[in-house]
Amino acid sequence: MLKKEQIIKVLKKYGFYSLNRAPYLYQSNDTYGIYFIWPTKHYGTLERILFFEQEQALEEEVFKYWWFLNHKNKLDITAVFDNYETLSPKVTYRMDQIVLTEQVMKEFKNEEDILANVEDNVKKRQLLRTANILIQILHQKFKIQNETYFKVLELQENLSKLTSTYNKKYKQYNKSNEILRESYEILNDEIDESDDLTNTLYNELTTLSSVTEIRNFIESMFSYLIQIDSSDIHLQNVYLLNRYPFEIEDIKKKIDVLDQALKQKKKLFKPKLDVNQTLKEIDNKSQCKKMINVNLYIEKEKKRIQEQYEECKKIDENILGDYIVSFEKMNIAIPDIIESKKNKVFLKKEELTNYLKKKYDALSKSEKAACHIASSFLKDCLESLQQVNVTNDLNTNDLISKLTNENKMECFQEAFQLLDHYLNTKIRVKYFSILQMDTIENFITSLMEALNILNSIQIKLEQSFIGYYYHKNKDILPIYLKNLSYLNDKEYYIATIKENVPIYYSPVQIKKAVDIIDNEELEINESSTIFLLTHKVKIETNPKPIQVLKYEKDGIVKKKDMIIITNMKEKKVCTYFEDCIESNDGK
Repeated sequence: MLKKEQIIKVLKKYGFYSLNRAPYLYQSNDTYGIYFIWPTKHYGTLERILFFEQEQALEEEVFKYWWFLNHKNKLDITAVFDNYETLSPKVTYRMDQIVLTEQVMKEFKNEEDILANVEDNVKKRQLLRTANILIQILHQKFKIQNETYFKVLELQENLSKLTSTYNKKYKQYNKSNEILRESYEILNDEIDESDDLTNTLYNELTTLSSVTEIRNFIESMFSYLIQIDSSDIHLQNVYLLNRYPFEIEDIKKKIDVLDQALKQKKKLFKPKLDVNQTLKEIDNKSQCKKMINVNLYIEKEKKRIQEQYEECKKIDENILGDYIVSFEKMNIAIPDIIESKKNKVFLKKEELTNYLKKKYDALSKSEKAACHIASSFLKDCLESLQQVNVTNDLNTNDLISKLTNENKMECFQEAFQLLDHYLNTKIRVKYFSILQMDTIENFITSLMEALNILNSIQIKLEQSFIGYYYHKNKDILPIYLKNLSYLNDKEYYIATIKENVPIYYSPVQIKKAVDIIDNEELEINESSTIFLLTHKVKIETNPKPIQVLKYEKDGIVKKKDMIIITNMKEKKVCTYFEDCIESNDGK
């Protein structure tokens, strides 16, 4: 373990004097470490203690922390822990999928340098994905060729037995030499066992580090696929796999004819039967007659395969494996496509809100009012209507009866009374203009109309964004752009909201006042409110939660020249689920 003086020397080298900001020196008896605070992307600020055995490891970690603090606002860099429950995790810094090593940080000149590294990393992952799919295709082709060989061998054995039976019966009937049929030599390709070869290829793939090496591997795989598809032996086996069933069918018919003829020979009065003519007719009507010669078939198939693979050369190398699987119709589990950062950009908070504001401004007055209603305290009423009247086929009286029976009328009566209060007239007219306030029945009917308007609004994004929410089973789902889960103990969902998901926006959120007793005046919270209608989306949740343990300093010694942390304690555990939200209309 390093000494106190060694740690202080390295901290001061990077401007960390342990006086008014982290990192601070950590001391517990004779053990020394460093107290860090990391601002994380999803989990708020996390306090941790790291210990070091060597000064080189200490300096590398302090340098990376210093570099992260100086560049995190300009670059989209994330601090990632290998374990969010331990007090002393391993910390890495990432931009997109690339790990920012000490060398990358030291060689940094501008953002484009790292982005180029990111793109190079993505390209490697794309090509490795293609190479893996090609190995699976090759394995499947070996399997298919072996299955074809054994099926043909089985058919050939069956045909040989039937032919032998036929020749004996024909000789018995005709008392002549046996009839010979065309025969083929069946051989298997001389190749390695498919599992062994597949494992060898996977092992070779793990040794490749550059884009050029992976491209060369893909080219060799591509050539090998053409070679095994064009194998004369395999093509002959495919031909025989189709021909032998017809020959077996023919020989069975001929055996039946001979069995009938041999029975007739034993009878005293024999009907006239031209056996040879009947056998000839079977040959003439055989499906084998319609099949081309095996050599011509092999020639045509080789040409077709060559043309097919020539088309493959025009396909993007990132999806070459997907393309081959599609025309081969193979049952292969295809991994998700790895998109380039340029094609997979998550909208930032400012970009998203600016876009939604423009879309909101283009809405009609009634559409804006519907968004205000759904983002206000009235969303409870809308959710009740959504639950009891999804089909929209109840008249008002029946709807009220159903709401009453399900004990849901209270929120409507309270809302009606609140909005009808003279203090809220201006707010009601300005923000809730579509609501009818003459009777409770018409008020509920106008809320139904608000639901219909919401369902007709089509605000969709062309890019994804990251959002947070904590009420899972809501018909109207508020989406927060800032994660506040570390302020409480609730379960939170970190969601990737995909492109084309219907998004709703309101610049205001109108709430009931709760701080003054009997105050009937509503509050206007002027902040961007984003929400979804859950019946218009598909939500997939990763069943494995992420547990994040929050620590805090519990012992502090303030000296003249530095602050020393002497103890840490567990504060709370936050539970996160990762969600993916997509449109349910297939677009």
